[in-house]
Amino acid sequence: MDNSKENFIHIAVLAGGITSSYVAKNLVDSYGKENSRLVFIDTFSKHNEDPNYSSNHKFMEDVANYIGIPLIKIEGNNQEHILYPYSVPDEDLSQLSYSVEVQLQHLAAYLQSIRDNEKLEPILYFGIAPEEMYENKNICLESIEKELGKDSSILAFFDQLPIDSVKIRFPLLETKNNQLDIKGIIQEEWAIHLPRSERKRVYIAMFSGGAGSAYVAYYMVQAFGKENCKLFFTNTLWEDVDNLRFMDEVSEYIGLEITEILDGRTPEEVFYDFKFLGNSRLAKCSEELKVRQTLVYLEELRDNENVEPILYFGIAPHEKHRRDDTHLKRKNNIIDENSPDMNIRKAAGIRSFYEHFPLEPIETRFPLIETLREDINAKGIIQNEWGIQLPRMYTVAVEKAENENDPTARKLVEYGIKGFSHANCGGRCVRGGFQHYATLYAIWPDQYKEQEEMEERFRKHFDKNVSILKKNGGAYTLRQYREDITKEGIEKYLFKPDDTIPCVCSFS
Repeated sequence: MDNSKENFIHIAVLAGGITSSYVAKNLVDSYGKENSRLVFIDTFSKHNEDPNYSSNHKFMEDVANYIGIPLIKIEGNNQEHILYPYSVPDEDLSQLSYSVEVQLQHLAAYLQSIRDNEKLEPILYFGIAPEEMYENKNICLESIEKELGKDSSILAFFDQLPIDSVKIRFPLLETKNNQLDIKGIIQEEWAIHLPRSERKRVYIAMFSGGAGSAYVAYYMVQAFGKENCKLFFTNTLWEDVDNLRFMDEVSEYIGLEITEILDGRTPEEVFYDFKFLGNSRLAKCSEELKVRQTLVYLEELRDNENVEPILYFGIAPHEKHRRDDTHLKRKNNIIDENSPDMNIRKAAGIRSFYEHFPLEPIETRFPLIETLREDINAKGIIQNEWGIQLPRMYTVAVEKAENENDPTARKLVEYGIKGFSHANCGGRCVRGGFQHYATLYAIWPDQYKEQEEMEERFRKHFDKNVSILKKNGGAYTLRQYREDITKEGIEKYLFKPDDTIPCVCSFS
């Protein structure tokens, strides 16, 4: 074949992401539009049901329009029209996924048609980037095209096809510029909006004073660097002062400033605005002060900073389930709404919420369930290695038993209740149940009185027979509950567990 310059056609293989887009632009700049083509292979058709990839096709069109030449789509998601059956006798010769192999076979058929019909010799250019670029925390390169495969696997694939050899180049591997900020170039110079899979990631630890979320925040910063992470806190203005102390100390230890967002209203003010008293079934305070503020913040991050948030939660498997054989290996812990573990079910609910309620789905991660070692003792690490005292709400019963020799507190400790099950709103969480409020009354009677008075004010103001707790399907006020506790003894209510973890607050 005549190998003169004019007989070559330079083909950029676009695979849905930014690395091949950058290679394509440089290719056209080097060889001209008349000697270049943009070929799009949909290697992620398996993700058609995943909203994460819904905008990648439009992104490819935007890139082609910017470069100024048509986008040629290699169609086909199966092997029906493949001209060159391909099999690898040794699996080590190819690490390509099935979907990639299928699309590359369609691409090979297209190359042969160019040779036969146009008498041109194709040269392929792939956007595979060196691993060092993905590891560079300064540019935060993440792309769907990382799933394409290694250069050696692509070369091996084409070498075994029954066609004349094809010249293949990998410009990003050849230049070895590991500081190249491709995302910045496409967003700022090309002014093209990136799809979710290609945006710069910002990793956000959802932090409200828990030991699990504190440890996960530390783990997240070690993995991705402080410059790519945020420590996020939605303040309800009812938070316990010692929670704020703990959060400040964790922030200082990790070296990451807290991003604090607040609506400005207290939960009580939200109840008045909506003329509805929060309870265990519906809590507008959670929706307004935490969830809504979180969603607004995340969408503003996307709009104003062109980043894609990934949320980290500190939820761990429930203690009683950790002793089951099914939870000995972390990789076996699957986020499933049907899990026997209530904490894993809650994680599944959080994941579903962030897949459906934001304008675009947001990825959620639960390292204490999915990836980290089962035997990690976050509380022990924080206290003994970091030198940070846990929030008092988790150990207040122990402290009261030891410091005040309080008989009720001693009994709580004997039953394994060291304090509150969560630290939301300084113990005044309206999603708490009978045990939660019995614990509040036993440990912090003044806070219980504040909540009782808040409930009474609301009932009188709106002249409604409503309450935080419910009994026999009807209203059951905190005043009535206190009177029953006094008559019947607090032990009746202290040791009857209820799931008091506020599921909606967990979303933020």
